[in-house]
Amino acid sequence: MTHTDDSTGSGLSGAGRYLAVATELPCMVLVFLFVGQTIGQTAAGLQGAMLGGIVGAIIGLFFGIYSVYLTLTRIEKMEVRAQYRRTYTPPLSEILEEPEFPRREDTDKSS
Repeated sequence: MTHTDDSTGSGLSGAGRYLAVATELPCMVLVFLFVGQTIGQTAAGLQGAMLGGIVGAIIGLFFGIYSVYLTLTRIEKMEVRAQYRRTYTPPLSEILEEPEFPRREDTDKSS
């Protein structure tokens, strides 16, 4: 059976990476929402908290999308590099070396 490109994406081996990427965007939005709300509240009270939260959520959305884009391109580059990894080939002298097998008579005498 040959190793095809369809079988590389099957299974749960890469699910952890993509789960981390999927949670990155909401976390970024929530962090910037909280930061914007805190800054807005200290600057202008409750009205500033609402406006700061909205602005922070929008900024977090843009930063989150950009972060997900960078992460996915990095993962794709790593997967492409892993596909072209060279396999081990022994040196030519080892390939051309004649193997020495024990003779049946030698093994009977030693026991």
